[in-house]
Amino acid sequence: MKLSVPIQFDINDGSQGFTINEFKLIELGAINDLFGINELFDLAIKPNFVKECFETNENCGYLKGLFKTKELSIEKFKYFKTDSIYYYLDGFSESEEEWGEDKGAFKKLLNEFKNLTKNTLDGCYLINKEWFDESSKEVRLREFSLYAFYFIILWIDKNDDQNLYITEWYAD
Repeated sequence: MKLSVPIQFDINDGSQGFTINEFKLIELGAINDLFGINELFDLAIKPNFVKECFETNENCGYLKGLFKTKELSIEKFKYFKTDSIYYYLDGFSESEEEWGEDKGAFKKLLNEFKNLTKNTLDGCYLINKEWFDESSKEVRLREFSLYAFYFIILWIDKNDDQNLYITEWYAD
């Protein structure tokens, strides 16, 4: 599987936010083939200004992605049918007890995400930091301790199966 350079949206509200990366699938393959692409979840889905910082080897203070691409497989992700991911994210915002003022920001981001994805998302895969602990081989220890929440959602466009979307949600 080969991917084009992504078109990227980066939306944040203070210390939390998400990116949406739209890739064209140049060579079709199984969704599991994504995990053979070096640094896809480590760096490729980060906002462009963060990627540039890492590419120049500057000490810029940005966090890498939580998950190590080489340690992931599709079996680590949970599949959500149709638009049930929106209900999961809404439930996530309700289940956290220590949100404080950040809850309103998360809800605002969720509404933005719904508006951006409602025409393309019809079933997706999710991986969530909460499913792992700091000793898990799939995560980076430093990033695990610094991200308050972190998850990745990926899906194929319901209208065009050559469009792949990967979104990274984070709070630090």
